[in-house]
Amino acid sequence: MSTPDLDHLLATSTARSPHRCCFLLHVRPEKLPEYVAAHQEVWEEMREALTAAGWRNYSLFLRPEDGMVVGYFEAEDVDAAQDAISRAGISPRWEAAMREYFVPGGGEKQILPQYFHLA
Repeated sequence: MSTPDLDHLLATSTARSPHRCCFLLHVRPEKLPEYVAAHQEVWEEMREALTAAGWRNYSLFLRPEDGMVVGYFEAEDVDAAQDAISRAGISPRWEAAMREYFVPGGGEKQILPQYFHLA
């Protein structure tokens, strides 16, 4: 739950970074084994597109009990990197292949605001 004070604190935090992005996704629990298996063999074309779009240190973490996925990546410019991957020709095919794994509405990245960073 957000409040004006919290929104202001998150928007003005000096820890915010244009170089780091953390997000949530929600996978259907009954599809977790297949979802994890699909990520053991990410298509080479998708890997290349992510790299070309500027994504670095991209990691996914899973909370198996409910299918919550935490994603993290770094880029010189996170917004530009997200825009670049969305325009990559492989993205619609990858998104279509992954769609079956997510709970309704759970396949949309929920970007988390950064408010602390220890360098």
